[in-house]
Amino acid sequence: MGSPWETFKMSTLNLFGSSVCPLSQSVQMTLDLLKLDYKYTEVNVDDGGTSTHDLLALNPHKSVPVLVDSNLVITESSSAITYLINQYSPSQLYPLCAKKKSQIDQRLQFNIGRFYMALNECIQPVYMGKTSIIETEKLDELKEVLMWINQMTVGGYVLDNSMTIADIAFLSTMSTLEACNIVSFYPYKNI
Repeated sequence: MGSPWETFKMSTLNLFGSSVCPLSQSVQMTLDLLKLDYKYTEVNVDDGGTSTHDLLALNPHKSVPVLVDSNLVITESSSAITYLINQYSPSQLYPLCAKKKSQIDQRLQFNIGRFYMALNECIQPVYMGKTSIIETEKLDELKEVLMWINQMTVGGYVLDNSMTIADIAFLSTMSTLEACNIVSFYPYKNI
C-alpha cells in the first residue's frame, strides 16, 4: 500500500472520525456549518480502526478525529475546529479579540477536560461491556459538570449571548449525553 497521502487527491480536506464520538462530531459539524467540501472516512474504533497502517501514519496516538488539510494533520478536535474557523471563515464564532478568544478556548478546554471526560467515565464501561451499571460517583460528577454548564448557559449560549465554536463542541457532547438517556435535564433549565 502506498503513502496515506495518495488517498487525498480528490479533496483537500479529509476527516477521519467515528460517528459515535462527540469529538469527531464537533469537527464534522464545523465543516458542515462552514459549508466546506471534505471527504469523510468512518473509522471503526471498536474494531482496531485507529491502528491501521494509514491512520497510524497520520496519528500515532490511535485516536479520532484526524483532520487533514493538504499536508497539515490535526489530531485534536478543539485544534481542528479553531483551525477551520481561522483558516476558512474568521468570524464571530472565533473572533480575533484575544480576550474573547481566551474565554472561548477556556470553554473548549472545559468541554474536553471536564464535560466529555465526565460523560465518558459514565458510558465507556457500559459501552465496552464491562458493566451494565453506571457508578453513582461517576454519575454525580457528571451532574456537577451539568450544573456548571447550566450556569454558563444563562445567556442561551456557552459564553454570553452569541454562538461561538465552543457551542459546537458542547452541542456534540450534549447530544451524545442526551442519546444515552442517563440523566434528566429537568434540573438544568438553561441547557
